[in-house]
Amino acid sequence: MKIRSFSKILTLPILVLFGVVYYFSEYVDRNYSVFVFIPAVVAVVVYIFHGNIDHWYLKNNPAGLDQEIVKWLQRFFNPYAKYDAKTKAVFEQRLEWYLDGRLFQAMGTEIKEVPEDLKVLVASFGVNMALYKEDYLIGDFDRIFLYKHHFPTPKNHKLHAVETDHEDGVIILNYDLVAKALLQPESYYNVAVHAYAEAMLHLYGNIPHWEDSSDFEKVIGWTKDNILVQTGLTDLDNVMIHIHHFFVFNEKYQQSFPVQAELLKKYFSMPR
Repeated sequence: MKIRSFSKILTLPILVLFGVVYYFSEYVDRNYSVFVFIPAVVAVVVYIFHGNIDHWYLKNNPAGLDQEIVKWLQRFFNPYAKYDAKTKAVFEQRLEWYLDGRLFQAMGTEIKEVPEDLKVLVASFGVNMALYKEDYLIGDFDRIFLYKHHFPTPKNHKLHAVETDHEDGVIILNYDLVAKALLQPESYYNVAVHAYAEAMLHLYGNIPHWEDSSDFEKVIGWTKDNILVQTGLTDLDNVMIHIHHFFVFNEKYQQSFPVQAELLKKYFSMPR
């Protein structure tokens, strides 16, 4: 049996203990009432830290990804499909840990629980980019908010498709644009890759010895203005486009920008 929520299993004996202590305090000896607070406090602690408890348990006792997710990765996520068996196993394990260790919320008129396939859609890009880094959770960016459309935020009142908030540890995305970019990468800019690139640049700092270039059209034919229109952003650092093209159009990018490609491989700790 796969156990994905160890905190829920811990909760059961705590509730039983609470019931036993409460029974004794009510019907046997009132002096037992002072002990009622012990299981109650423990239950509160488990509730508050249930995410940390579950993540610790799954990291030490991985349940494994559902086979439907593995099939989806093989069919739709090209980087995974190209990996050898050993790297696929590492990817799957890290994806399982990432999904468990991060909070996903669907935003709109009301906050909803995010379906597992939608979590996988977004998380796969981050896991792939950090695959050779020790920090598979990508720092303290522990909340991913997903909209089905462009959105305004307190820090950017204009409708836009992606935002990475370093102070609050939040990534905000238009997941519909992510899905379109997965299926039609030559037509849509991948805002998930963009968001995780921003997060990792914040985490690891600038790319050493970076040689900038704005001649992006030779990779896929997009100008910076094309990307700004798609994303609703008002400005975009050239390095973000380089990282995007490096991960999304890797072969074309290495041919067009061999020097930058080597620098990015080193930055993301990839085999060379």
